[in-house]
Amino acid sequence: MLLVSVLTLGCTDSGDDFNHGGLYGSWEMIHFHEDHELDLVNSLVLNRDGSYQRSITYRDPETGDMVGYYHFQEGSFSLEGETIAFEAEQDLFIGNDAAWGTMDDLIEMEINADSQPVISSLEYRENGSKLAVITECNDVLLSMCAPTPVYSRVTT
Repeated sequence: MLLVSVLTLGCTDSGDDFNHGGLYGSWEMIHFHEDHELDLVNSLVLNRDGSYQRSITYRDPETGDMVGYYHFQEGSFSLEGETIAFEAEQDLFIGNDAAWGTMDDLIEMEINADSQPVISSLEYRENGSKLAVITECNDVLLSMCAPTPVYSRVTT
């Protein structure tokens, strides 16, 4: 009886435990961009060493081949429960002259130390095959007021 009680208590989900093991790997959101007739791909890669890469690229919808980059960011992240804090170390954009380009075409943006790190909540959806990254709206960083991205798992 004591063993059953211990096992039952040990398996109780308090809601405080978040499975970080399922978090690592590649995640993507893909939307067809009608103006360019290309897939707009938002990617998030979370590595076990605490580093991350985010990118926005365009791909050919028929072949899946990458056409070019719009944005690329890399840095480190820290986890505490369902909270993730992203701290950018490099932030690159294509600028206003083109819709996309090679990595060499991207322009380095100054990282605002006052806005670091960006803190978000994580939520698994559809049995862990999707990941929502929920960031509170920040009036200083207008891009943070965008709808919550929901990524689909690509690799583990």
